[in-house]
Amino acid sequence: MSVQWSLVLFTAIAGTGAWMFACTGIAELKGLGKKTAVPTTIVALILAIAGGFASLSHLSHPERVFGALGHPTSGIFMEAVLLGLIVLCAIIYLILVKRDAAKSARKLFGVLGIILAVVFTFACGMSYEMSSRAVWNTFTLPFAYLGTAMVSGCAGYLLMTGICKDDIASIETAGNETLLGGIVSVLTAFIYGCVSGAAGGSVAALFWIVVIGCGGIAPIVFGKIAGNNTAKATAYGVIALAGALVGAIAFRAIMWMIGTTVINVFGTVL
Repeated sequence: MSVQWSLVLFTAIAGTGAWMFACTGIAELKGLGKKTAVPTTIVALILAIAGGFASLSHLSHPERVFGALGHPTSGIFMEAVLLGLIVLCAIIYLILVKRDAAKSARKLFGVLGIILAVVFTFACGMSYEMSSRAVWNTFTLPFAYLGTAMVSGCAGYLLMTGICKDDIASIETAGNETLLGGIVSVLTAFIYGCVSGAAGGSVAALFWIVVIGCGGIAPIVFGKIAGNNTAKATAYGVIALAGALVGAIAFRAIMWMIGTTVINVFGTVL
């Protein structure tokens, strides 16, 4: 089955932005990341919006998206609403930080950002669950979408703490988050790979080397190293983010590559 790259990039890029903002929210709750908060939120906004435009490019007539949004039960509607809420939440958070608003208000929108990141990335995977495609019709798919987006966002946040030269505690926390995100990515992708057959089929090499290796193990290793050597957080963040993004994109591409319809499966068997 041909890979729908517009949708691959949408969930990978927008998911990364959502989780970068979620990491900002976590830092806000912990009283960390003061130098990183504004720049990271701006980058997260750019990624979320860019992901939205990538999704629109999938339509042969992008202007008809409003017709699709007229169906509240559709996956497109759910993803669009959640992404819009993330953008709105990030903009309000930026305003609150710039105006030096009360910490309670900033923490509120930080928490909302965390919740929305979880729900949005899970929903992106859930929208592909359909009985007509056996390897997509599993509850493990949305968890893998969440995990692979989570590690990308955490790695992106680690990179931003290094670029902004934030304090040691903030960089250490970002490194630990990247490590945790890598573990979640490996576990969720591995489970989906076993359930769908991707871990042992024709795409096995791509799955193990790129999705598990680059997308999970690399962020685990370099997240851990960055937490112990904060002076080089920028360099380690670049490697972790590159690996995470490549892994996230590869995972989504594999999903399309193995997404044979039930009819085709029966046709092959018979």
